[in-house]
This record gives sequence, structure tokens and C-alpha cells, in this order.
Amino acid sequence: LIRVSGGWQYVAMGPLVPVGADIPLPTRPPPTTTTEKPRPPFEASNLVNNVPTLQNGPVLRMAALNEPYSGDMDGQRGADFSCYRQARRAGLRGTYRAFLSSRIQNLDSIVRYTDWDLPVVNIKGDVLFNSWKSIFTGDGGYFSQPPRLYSFSGKNILTDPTWPKKYVWHGSLTSGERAVELYCDAWDSDSPDKLGLASALQPSLTLLGQERFSCNNSFVVLCIEVTSRSGRRRRGADSKELTEHDYHRLLDELMIEND
Repeated sequence: LIRVSGGWQYVAMGPLVPVGADIPLPTRPPPTTTTEKPRPPFEASNLVNNVPTLQNGPVLRMAALNEPYSGDMDGQRGADFSCYRQARRAGLRGTYRAFLSSRIQNLDSIVRYTDWDLPVVNIKGDVLFNSWKSIFTGDGGYFSQPPRLYSFSGKNILTDPTWPKKYVWHGSLTSGERAVELYCDAWDSDSPDKLGLASALQPSLTLLGQERFSCNNSFVVLCIEVTSRSGRRRRGADSKELTEHDYHRLLDELMIEND
């Protein structure tokens, strides 16, 4: 018996343990762990000759050329063909054009009018804008959240040092109308005496900011898929890679359709 508060209490005794004997201590079972198979990092090579997974339904894909460019891009057509060629090398089919205004065309009209309601996505399928036309409402093409914009080689242009200046050339007013004399002499000049309009992707989060820069600056050049997949199937434009001459002829046909 032992005395406790309010009375006495029996204590149950176990078997006698001799002095000096080792007393085994209870051990806990080893914790069970589950190991997740590590995921391979995203690399540019993962995009080559592979079509990225996209959301269901027609979309317009947007990507950047694989390096920054000055205002001298061999003209609008030179920039357009660079978009088309790099898209093909990344395994992306379709008709791509540079996201640039020119002497003869407003920026909003480079996409077929029938596709203006389609969402704009990056090459991973993440929605950037709910529709093409929503870029040109006059608010500067505002991103509702920090955009994830990738080059055709798979690099995030907002974090990759390939683009030290996070500006994108466009040469357009916020309405989509071309800005006269503010597109680096039709994107054929890198002269410090010529000017072009560009937009700060950081921190302003706008695609159509109205900042003037001399054309010797090297900035991001974006490309946009200008026809939906249904339109491409009707033309058979995906069947083979076009020469520069045939590609420009295809663009001329698209411009006639938009008129």
C-alpha cells in the first residue's frame, strides 16, 4: 500500500529484477515513409519535336523568339518567318506571326477576325488572355496575374537571363492600331535615332505599354498563332514546312481574308 491524497492505494508489483541486470526498453516501430518518384526538370529539349499538352478546344498560342532582338528584324516579314521557323523546330504546327504592327497592318488584325474570341495561351496551355480581342480594350493588354511566357526553346522569358531587359517590342497603340513612326522603320532599323514602342512585362504586367525606346535596344519579340486549328486543317498548312516565299504567300492570303 502507498498513501495517496484521501487514503491508501494498492500498487501491483511485477517480477523481481536483480540489481545490475539490463532492462530492455520499449522501442518504437520505424516510421513508414512513402517516396515519390522524382519528376524530371522541365528542359528546352522536352519541347523539340513534341507537341505540348494544351487545353481542349481551339486556342491561339503565344511564344517568344529564342533570343532578344533589336529593332532590325529584317522587316516585319523577316520577324514573321522567324516565328514560323522556330515554331516548327519546337514541334509546333500552325501559322505564327510576330506580335508587331507594321506600316500596312494594325496589330489586332494579324489574327483572323473569326478567331478574335479565342483564348490566348502559352505553349504549355496556360491561359494568358481570355480572348485575342480582350488585349485591345484600351487598358494596355493587362495581365490579371504575373504571366508565364515561354520562348520556343522552353525558357521562361521573365526569369531567364537570356532576356536581361524584360520589355517586349510591339509598335502599337493600346487599341491595336499601328503607332505611326514608332516601329523602328518597319522593324528594319537598329539606329539609336529611330524609335519603337515597347512594354514592360515587369512590373507593369501589361503587353501594350506605351514606352518609347531607341531601336538599338534588344527586347523580347513575341509570336502569335494567327489561325485556329480548324482553319489550319482547311488549308492543309501543317502538312509540310513552307519555304520563306510560300510562307509569305500564305500570309498574303490571310491578309486578304481579313480585309
